[in-house]
Amino acid sequence: MKTLEEIENLSLEELGQKATEQAAPVPDGLERRLRQALAAREIADAARPRPARWIPYASLAVVAAAAALVTLPGRGPKDTFDDPRLAYAEVEKAFQTISDKMSVGRQLVREAEQTAAKPYQTLTKLQSK
Repeated sequence: MKTLEEIENLSLEELGQKATEQAAPVPDGLERRLRQALAAREIADAARPRPARWIPYASLAVVAAAAALVTLPGRGPKDTFDDPRLAYAEVEKAFQTISDKMSVGRQLVREAEQTAAKPYQTLTKLQSK
């Protein structure tokens, strides 16, 4: 066994010769154990729950709502309706508008999800070959 100083003083050609002179011993069953470890890793990765794809969009919605609250003036709400039925109708109208806008946004997310899934599908095809 050479000391560290002796190994550092060897040239690249000498190191190459020394490496080819002696084959390193390989433990019995190493290949089988490596294959088992890799298979176990793939199973563990497949079993791990994946984060929902909507989380980034929900985060953006929360940030947008917080920004809107910060930028709005600090006055409190005031009652603009004398008739509760008219007020309720306006609330329903507002919720319908919100629902319509959210439907458009959800459709955009579905389209983006299909586009975002293409690279993953391509990589999966390449790995299965």
